[in-house]
Amino acid sequence: RYVGVMERFTGLGLGEADGTVDMGSDSNGGMGAPSSVDIVWLSYLEKKFYRLNVKFSSELQDKIRQKFRTKYYDWPAKRYWAFTGFVINMLPKGHVWLYVDGIGRRELVCDTLVGREVNVPLQDFDEDGYRYRKTLDAFCEGRLGDYTWAEENFKRNGLSDGLWDTYKTKYNYEIEFKFEDEKAVLDVDYLYRFLTGEFWHRDNKPMPSVLPRVREIQAGWEVGTTIYDGNFYFDEEEIIKGYAEAFKAKGASGKLMIEVSKYNNWFTIYLLVSGKKYPLTKTKIHVFRTTPQHLKEEKWPFYNNHPDIYSGDIHYVGE
Repeated sequence: RYVGVMERFTGLGLGEADGTVDMGSDSNGGMGAPSSVDIVWLSYLEKKFYRLNVKFSSELQDKIRQKFRTKYYDWPAKRYWAFTGFVINMLPKGHVWLYVDGIGRRELVCDTLVGREVNVPLQDFDEDGYRYRKTLDAFCEGRLGDYTWAEENFKRNGLSDGLWDTYKTKYNYEIEFKFEDEKAVLDVDYLYRFLTGEFWHRDNKPMPSVLPRVREIQAGWEVGTTIYDGNFYFDEEEIIKGYAEAFKAKGASGKLMIEVSKYNNWFTIYLLVSGKKYPLTKTKIHVFRTTPQHLKEEKWPFYNNHPDIYSGDIHYVGE
């Protein structure tokens, strides 16, 4: 049976609930795993309509079904969750990525689907938009007015099929913190976000050994009774070039190292592959410190190397 999309959002970024189907919302206790997609959408930047009407391969259906059946562990809550959302993410030039989504986790399950360009009368697609804007060009320009940063991004960078291939490229590496202070202990919960829009909190089993480029890390650590909460935002151009250089040898494996100084106010970040370091010096970092005394100055970052840009304003070309 067909199920309508529960939520529709524009401009939120890769994997961010752009067409989420809530798989647990059925009054009968949930729905079966999706086996096909039929969707029409308008790319405001390209001023083109696309349609994707596809039945999933048996391999993809099995993969999605297995994801919904497999639970994952939440360290802070000390409980297991299951994926409940199915995200259909429309990218430029007709590309469609599919994700499974749940509390504290999102995973990309398919990145190879491409819709075809179709002709759709604006009046049939958006009756109100046709009434007020009359033409497709005017309608798209009006809608882009709500996403000025996206339009500016397009003017600077254009649209490239190769960008999505770069984003989804995976490498064999681990992420490791190294503390100069031997008393420092990494917290039980942390968050890793990747260029693909995927993210993970800590699980009770090892993370996948093959991962995309990391985009953001949120991690806490304790030194005695003092708690540090760190946020690391990686520079897009630097990680694209850095990963490609570090892992250029076939079969290369390595680590993303985050070294924390004794006083928790200096960080050295690099890729370590075959004994060679590839520095990532453009990472934006801020850290909050919490002490038992709850000092007034703890309202502000203990360390911040990007005071001129708010973390919510850090965007990537492919968002």
